[in-house]
Amino acid sequence: MNRKHRQFVKHVKKHLSKHEMRLVVGRGKSVNIGKGRCEGYFDQDKKLIKVAGNNSAFLETLLHEYCHFLQWLQKSKIYKTSEKHCLIVENWLQGKKYPEYKVKRAFYWLRKMERECEQYAVKLINKYELPINKVKYIKSANCYIYAHYMMEKKRKFSTFRKSPFKSKKVQRIMPSNFKAMSHQTIPQKIYEALLSCV
Repeated sequence: MNRKHRQFVKHVKKHLSKHEMRLVVGRGKSVNIGKGRCEGYFDQDKKLIKVAGNNSAFLETLLHEYCHFLQWLQKSKIYKTSEKHCLIVENWLQGKKYPEYKVKRAFYWLRKMERECEQYAVKLINKYELPINKVKYIKSANCYIYAHYMMEKKRKFSTFRKSPFKSKKVQRIMPSNFKAMSHQTIPQKIYEALLSCV
């Protein structure tokens, strides 16, 4: 961990504590969430950000989850609207039935909220001069947003056999800015590339 890295972690802890929240760093490569595992999450009800400490993408994950906290704190309209839709996605992935239009709309709002979060993150990379490759981060961010189309298609949270984030072929075709409306539509080329990882 370099100096900028440590300073950012300290800043996140301090900012969370102001709002009676805390940062929990797990010892493994992933942390438990519900019935599954992930690299990190923000939970406004449990008042915490939990991140896997032994993960090579620790700083990127912490940054992303901190930006969800900022969306919540700043009362982002997109974040607020997405809350009920995120619940629909969660329930639907666990087998609950909804009309198709509701599922489609729920995934749209989930992608829109994640895209806004990633835009926050890039601003913070600049603000705190974080040791993160910005172009690489944006490509991975777009990949993450597009991955939700696969989640919807396969009705599974973890849909990939091989990681599209580690695939040079997939990352090469990802947009390196947020001009692409990744929450609205997925280009055929990207769709097929992600499908090849499923």
